[in-house]
Amino acid sequence: MSAPQFPIPPSLVRAGLGLRARLLDLADLLLPAEGALWDLTAGIQRTKLAGVLVTSGLADALAEQPRLPAELAAQLGLDPEVTRRVLNAAAASRLVRLGRDGRAGLSRLGGPLASTHPQTIASWTAYVAAPANVSAYAELESQLRDGAEPSGHRRAFGGSIWEHFAEHPSEEARFARAMLELTAIDALALARAYPWPRRGVICDVAGGVGALLATILDRRPGARGVLIDAPEVLAEADRFLRARGLSQRVDQQPGDLFGELDARADVYVLKWILHDWSDEACHRILSRVRACMPAGSKVVAIDQRRDPDWPSPITAMVDLHMLVECEGGRERTPAEVHGLMRDAGLAPGRVRHSGVHMLVEGIAR
Repeated sequence: MSAPQFPIPPSLVRAGLGLRARLLDLADLLLPAEGALWDLTAGIQRTKLAGVLVTSGLADALAEQPRLPAELAAQLGLDPEVTRRVLNAAAASRLVRLGRDGRAGLSRLGGPLASTHPQTIASWTAYVAAPANVSAYAELESQLRDGAEPSGHRRAFGGSIWEHFAEHPSEEARFARAMLELTAIDALALARAYPWPRRGVICDVAGGVGALLATILDRRPGARGVLIDAPEVLAEADRFLRARGLSQRVDQQPGDLFGELDARADVYVLKWILHDWSDEACHRILSRVRACMPAGSKVVAIDQRRDPDWPSPITAMVDLHMLVECEGGRERTPAEVHGLMRDAGLAPGRVRHSGVHMLVEGIAR
């Protein structure tokens, strides 16, 4: 089953995730509590295991056809004995299937670890399992005792995650691919969740290579786009948009969230931007966007919705990631986002939903 292509209401998301939680609870009843908890503590091993399947090339090789561990080791230059043990652990974690003949292949659960999978999250998995990310999470107890700031990443490395990426281009490229993977999964549903203008201009602020913008423009052939990001990102975006046949409809503008923004549009998109930052930083971002917005134009902030009455198993973990990795980052309620917009001079608009995402509108009066 592929990712949903239509907006899903929060009530249905909550029901589906609630049902999954109850089924997991039933499965845990087969074990004593300490046994089920022991299995939970193996999560860090499974994360590293999934990551190494990606970075070693095993996931892509296993996606081609079932193979014997010794064959895989020889092809990829790996140690045969360690390869066998890693694949056994992957099979126990349901990422891999082992046949009676000893050949290994990716399971349904492990399928998206392959870069060729239609909904791949290979780069995201490699990012989550990377040593820098693990080191940042090692500081979680310090944050618990001393407070959220500085972030776990800053405690571990002495700088922000964005500074770390600037100093480690290969890690930055992997993170960019991860964001592209996750956006590709949700893009069509998000494009259908909001009444984007049919003949106006849509500006994606810090929109990466323009994956969401491209999906919106595919559905709005009479509209044009503006993509704002760093010059090195726009170089990759140009190749991406040309491949989609959209380069002539998108004006690519170098820009910075905390620098000057100069783009006139009908709708401005901030996807997965505000949750990276503190309230004070969000005020600065929204104020810069507001400064270039014509009267009547709108900004749409897309993040995961925090529900104070129900800790979503997805949103709560993303919120924890923001705590560890970002300076003041957090998932917010729609009311909290509207509060940030008011402080920046925007009138609150409608709130729409697509799965775990909320699309919060602000209007320039």
